[in-house]
Amino acid sequence: MKQITRTVAVEELRGLIEGEVGAYLGYVVDGEAEAVRVGARREGERWLVTLPAGVPLDDGARVVLLIDDGEFYFELRGVRVRGTLRDAGGGEREVVPAKVVTWDYGSMREKTS
Repeated sequence: MKQITRTVAVEELRGLIEGEVGAYLGYVVDGEAEAVRVGARREGERWLVTLPAGVPLDDGARVVLLIDDGEFYFELRGVRVRGTLRDAGGGEREVVPAKVVTWDYGSMREKTS
């Protein structure tokens, strides 16, 4: 049985990650899910974000960083980084990944073993 994949390497999404599309950080505070738009960039293997003022997140908070783009099915591409937050200095925070998921529906292909 053929298997199809939409997964791509993070490097294949460099233009998206380094571009000006929206990045969002999701988290839970007092049992309520929240999401805020953030500035995000990748520096080597590090995922760095700049939070808006007043976001109540301490080091160790569990978060999800989402960077995505596309309006139509075959334009959809993105990366989701699930992990914990820690101070990166200079007003930035780092999302330390527990899991990174990528997709690009425009490059769907048969999965190779």
